[in-house]
Amino acid sequence: MSGLIKKISLRDQVYEYLKKGILNQDFKRGENINLDELCRTLGVSNTPIRESINLLVKEGLIEYKHNMGFFVIDPDKKTVNEILQVVFFLVVAAYRFCYRSGKMQKVLPALEAQLQKQKKLLDEGNAVGYIDITHDFERCIIEGVGNSMLVKEYDAKETLMAFISTYYSDNKLEALKTIYAQHAHILELMKAEKLEDAVLAMREHYYKPELYVNGQNQK
Repeated sequence: MSGLIKKISLRDQVYEYLKKGILNQDFKRGENINLDELCRTLGVSNTPIRESINLLVKEGLIEYKHNMGFFVIDPDKKTVNEILQVVFFLVVAAYRFCYRSGKMQKVLPALEAQLQKQKKLLDEGNAVGYIDITHDFERCIIEGVGNSMLVKEYDAKETLMAFISTYYSDNKLEALKTIYAQHAHILELMKAEKLEDAVLAMREHYYKPELYVNGQNQK
């Protein structure tokens, strides 16, 4: 039985606390992360706090400002859309490959299963739970390629993508229902084998180029 029960380190517990707090908007965009205050609140030493924050810096949810400290990121819409555009290219390339190589027969049932999970969470009113799994829909397409390095590339952006979902939806169920409806529409187009229509629907789902105004962005 040895090894079946995993011990969760203090670092990992603090990491989950901070990540959930950021996605839950308990820590607001642009808010300073006070290390001493966290130590007092959580009753742990400075070491696991710093280790967990460093993990979140690597994932992009927290940034360090010289001589100022650590802050929850607060990207403008242009930056958010550029991040979404990168993911859009990854997912569309994976979809085209799966479509043309006959792999969609395995991908479609996985997408159906993900939609059912999303609907259940929305019906329960669980906004944070929904945001935590919403990008598994696209992950099914990435996995369909059968390239583990591509999956790792996508997973590296998963936490940041979850944050972006909160950026646009503010964890409001109606906004999240719109995301769900877009997923459902994309799936129906895929089932109908409408390749380019599905790609256009993905483009609409991922980023809004119309937010750019003469190379600038609107906050």
